[in-house]
Amino acid sequence: MSAVLPTLSDRRVTWVRVEAGFHVASRAGEFVGFAERTSDGHVVGFDGRSTPIGRYDSLERAKRAVESAPAGVAPSRSVAGALSPARLQLAATATGLLALGVLAVATVIPGV
Repeated sequence: MSAVLPTLSDRRVTWVRVEAGFHVASRAGEFVGFAERTSDGHVVGFDGRSTPIGRYDSLERAKRAVESAPAGVAPSRSVAGALSPARLQLAATATGLLALGVLAVATVIPGV
């Protein structure tokens, strides 16, 4: 029996801009979290359980926070109400499409 060790590319987070102000992150086909711009110009980061983890003044800072957040971070009081069911559905759809794309590439290219 042989073990498959993760490669550097398996740990890299890929970000997809789903729409203006809404970005979804995945790592090796697994949902990592997302970042959403608010009407006041801040960006709220959400972990892999769609729990708000913080409010940031730039997309780059929110992305770094999402990438480094442990699963199940307790929500911040200032962003707890920022998540809508429509955004959750959009994030789930984007993640599913990204996973299907990874599956398609893995099916077409041997050894991936």
